[in-house]
Amino acid sequence: MRSHRLLPLLPLFGLLAACGGGGATDQKPADGEDTSGADGDGADGGDGGAPWAPDTACPGGAGCADNAGALRAGAASRVITPQCFEGFEDLDADAEWDSTDEAFLDCGCDRLCPADEGYPGADEGEGDGSFQAVWMAGFQNARAAQGVHDDLYARAVVFDQGQTRVAFVVVDLVGWFHADIELSRAALQAAGADVDLLVVSATHTHEGPDTMGLWGKTAAASGVDPAYVAEVRAQIEGAVLDAVADLREVGEMKVGHVNLGDRPEGVPNYVRDARDPKVIDQQVSAAWFADTEGRTITTLAHLANHPEAMADENSLLSSDFPHRLREGVEDGVDWGTGLRPGLGGTAIFVNGAVGGMMTPLGITVNTPDGRSLRDYTFEKNSALGEMMAERVLDAVEAGAPATAPGLFAASHRFQLPVDNWGFQAMFISGIIDRETMGWDPAQSISETNVPQVITEMSYIRVGPLELYTMPGEVLPELMRGCYEGGCTGGPEIPLIDEDNPNPPDMAAAPAGPYYEDRLQGALRLLVGLGNDELGYIIPPFQFELNETVPWFEEAEGDHYEETNALSPTMGPRLDAELERLTTWAYAEWPTAR
Repeated sequence: MRSHRLLPLLPLFGLLAACGGGGATDQKPADGEDTSGADGDGADGGDGGAPWAPDTACPGGAGCADNAGALRAGAASRVITPQCFEGFEDLDADAEWDSTDEAFLDCGCDRLCPADEGYPGADEGEGDGSFQAVWMAGFQNARAAQGVHDDLYARAVVFDQGQTRVAFVVVDLVGWFHADIELSRAALQAAGADVDLLVVSATHTHEGPDTMGLWGKTAAASGVDPAYVAEVRAQIEGAVLDAVADLREVGEMKVGHVNLGDRPEGVPNYVRDARDPKVIDQQVSAAWFADTEGRTITTLAHLANHPEAMADENSLLSSDFPHRLREGVEDGVDWGTGLRPGLGGTAIFVNGAVGGMMTPLGITVNTPDGRSLRDYTFEKNSALGEMMAERVLDAVEAGAPATAPGLFAASHRFQLPVDNWGFQAMFISGIIDRETMGWDPAQSISETNVPQVITEMSYIRVGPLELYTMPGEVLPELMRGCYEGGCTGGPEIPLIDEDNPNPPDMAAAPAGPYYEDRLQGALRLLVGLGNDELGYIIPPFQFELNETVPWFEEAEGDHYEETNALSPTMGPRLDAELERLTTWAYAEWPTAR
């Protein structure tokens, strides 16, 4: 089973050919307004004069001259669960709405019909003949939500030191586009939040609403509700303001990690790699912050896994396994032998290098209380989240304390080419509401006239903790290499499946340096889907397209991810951007290495 499928998108191929790259109403021409630092070429920023510098840099930038004094932190969360939608009669129990023979329940926002117990009377949209659906993201089209299993959240932490203030928010969504983050930045500035940098990433849950456009009623229709997107932005902004109001001096900070490969139950109890070569980030990491009275402010819980444990058989909105992971970190875990205490505060799940594909699909979760769970149920989902919560608690216990941590942050924007024909078609058709630039929409798309998108990379350092964002789903081997076979999930799992009809040429695997090698901190965390979601980020030597219908159909073997990748150049391009961003940061702030 594969995630967020583009197919069937072949009808859009005809649209792309007919339009020839023209007809797009939301495109900037090639001579449109430039964006600072967007060229991505050379150390001088492209103008041949001034040395390159990021768009935002604190301390030392405008409004953030220093990071003097004690570090403060505050955390908060806001619910972003859709409040108004209708269900349907799932006659074949496939968690998909078939409009030809399955009626929607025209019961209004509360999903209560006149014959239902507790019916309060007609509400918004009831009886209007229009299906108010929430289209769920992550697998196929027409997944209309039937209800809510657990709430979705925007969870925020704000770090503040001297004149430097940085906000980091994680949303329980499949992805969140860069343009929406820019709107939240402007709103926070207008609200007087005094935030120098806002970074937003998505957990990538496959049980939440479509916020990108790929999973609507049909493959040719967007599933995005603009009113919901606006509400999420409002809650992101509200969570940041709440976290600012919660700012407290940090009395203790610990960073640590554990390796799932050292656990007796093994890596396959948590995650597997569905694509050759098998390379898994087996590390579970945590950064814990407490105030001067010992009360937890926040715990950043980091690991790499697709939140899709319920597969496509579920039609209830959920944050998937991060729900129980966060509850376990906050409130503790009990397998029937006594409660393992939690840490309190606000736990924030940060997803990592999930590409390629890091997934709980197809695994069996063996629990400490003797259950063996393989079916796609909420019981399995909860057990997976609770076991991961324990590993986060292990990481905090194993962590090293940080003394007098300093706060540093930098961020810069740049352009990336949209080489994927499917994405080009969805931009032109409006399925993906995304502005492009750097090309002439009056001319046919060609090798010399390719749409570009603006995206961003951010770097945050808090003492020994380093966070760096990647605008999509990174294959772990780009982050860490591990091509020799030591990260497959266990000695019994081969690097390359012997039945793979089209295996990657491992002789072409690069020797490094890899993304993680660009950083120097004790705990270096790749923030997946950070500041954007542009699909899979794949090493070039593995990148293979279908010869007959490239981009729309996958090549033989494990090459689904290419159909959801922006460009084969993304991997090395992002490495180059990370190298110059971190090189600049270490030169500018040498005492904070």
